[in-house]
Amino acid sequence: MTKTTLEKLAEYHSDWIRMVKSMGGDDFTEDIVQEMYIKIHTKGYNALNDNGDVNKYYVYLTLKSILMSYLVQKSKVRKVNIDDFLHLEDTDKLQEHKAFHELALKIDNEIENWHWYDKDLFELYRHSGMSIRKIAAGTSISWVSIFNTLKNCKGKIKDKLHKDYDQYKKYTL
Repeated sequence: MTKTTLEKLAEYHSDWIRMVKSMGGDDFTEDIVQEMYIKIHTKGYNALNDNGDVNKYYVYLTLKSILMSYLVQKSKVRKVNIDDFLHLEDTDKLQEHKAFHELALKIDNEIENWHWYDKDLFELYRHSGMSIRKIAAGTSISWVSIFNTLKNCKGKIKDKLHKDYDQYKKYTL
């Protein structure tokens, strides 16, 4: 039974590992060798000489090529000491997002107590992004009535949640 190219290459696996380490391979030496197997197999490269034996020089060049590509990519990664960024742990943006979320939850809770008409109309306007005129065109409600309802709804929110809004504004400055 004849062996496939990959089976013949695998016989020298420990040699490939030593080659990569001697070229400067690091913790990813095994991965480099596996990439060599994949590259030779998927590209259909002939890593055998005329006698059917493994062409070790060809494999060496393939391993060197893959390792050099890896080292070039690795050198492009800029490492930064994490201690330089510990002061960013408690950022204003995080506090702002948290305050906004809390304000939005309070608005949602306030809306739950409204009459169904006010609630539905306000939610439609708030979440759909439709203008007052588009809502009026899609319903049988006049735009003036929609405007007045939304104005009253916004007034209710301002009256009940003005302190919470002021708290939120502290984080946006």
